[in-house]
Amino acid sequence: MQTDAVVERVRSVYETDHARLWRSIYAFAGSRDVADEATAEAFAQALRRGDELRDVAAWVWRSAFAIARGELQRRRRANGEPAEVPSVDTVDGLGGLLRRLAALSEQDRELIVLCHVGGWKPGELATVLGEPAGRVRVRLHRATERAREILENDR
Repeated sequence: MQTDAVVERVRSVYETDHARLWRSIYAFAGSRDVADEATAEAFAQALRRGDELRDVAAWVWRSAFAIARGELQRRRRANGEPAEVPSVDTVDGLGGLLRRLAALSEQDRELIVLCHVGGWKPGELATVLGEPAGRVRVRLHRATERAREILENDR
């Protein structure tokens, strides 16, 4: 239900997080269309969920990444091949980095993007991902090591 309080909570998160969320989804998916769709749909769903949401920001971020993952999977099934991170123009200097990090799994890429593009601290990621903080720290450490390996081998 969309009460004034719900609209205000979602609007506040939109104003503070929208641009950063869009850039993060774009870095994750490599597609402006996916970033547009996932970001817009996550905020629309937050409005529909209303008072059910305790932490609107965490829920919107988690939902946007879930929507983006679903869209990437749909595209892979439709094309019968893995969705690659396309040749992208520079968004905050991410073009070359995106091409190199496309070798990471979606899960690793999501963690790297949430932390380094989205600006979430490892402890905050636990709330966003709905996982225990210790598990998130371990997963992020391992993803960072795999990313470092890819970047060092690409020199």
